[in-house]
Amino acid sequence: MIHKVFLVLCFTFMAYCGSAQGLQNFDFYYGHSQVSQEAKEYYAHLFDVNSSNKAYSILDSVFTQNDETRPFYIFLICRMLKEARGEMLIELNIICRHAAEMYPNSLIPVLYAGKNYVDEDVKDLWASRMATEIRVTCNGELMNCFKDSRSTALQHCDTYNKGRLESLYNFIRKDLNLFQQR
Repeated sequence: MIHKVFLVLCFTFMAYCGSAQGLQNFDFYYGHSQVSQEAKEYYAHLFDVNSSNKAYSILDSVFTQNDETRPFYIFLICRMLKEARGEMLIELNIICRHAAEMYPNSLIPVLYAGKNYVDEDVKDLWASRMATEIRVTCNGELMNCFKDSRSTALQHCDTYNKGRLESLYNFIRKDLNLFQQR
């Protein structure tokens, strides 16, 4: 019986580690054959996000089916949030919202990777972009649009990321000034 319990715990831990899509060492991504050349160039600061069409391919790559490389693209989006202006910022609104709703298990480990990877204010910036997108696209009651986004994200989120996802949505709720409503 103890042997079975031990095996179940081992498999549970391995499943957790296997599904956790946190950031790898950046050399891993830089040498990865499935990471786009544009992403590698942006990581190396070889172009400005606001003046190059290469940035748009990085935005698209956030939605890759490759769970291994997606965290790197999300990391690059985090960096873009600090640099983007104008049209690029509008595109980032869309990307931030849909990445959070569809891939919270890739997003949350990146946003909470720590200051050696991502600045603390990136969570606020990400939430602000999402709040803007929710506000702009909402065709009804703002609280309902917020709840729909949150519900979608939670449906795609594993249990161990839900607390931090809720924290991100609290930032969004604050940005939307919805704390007075239920």
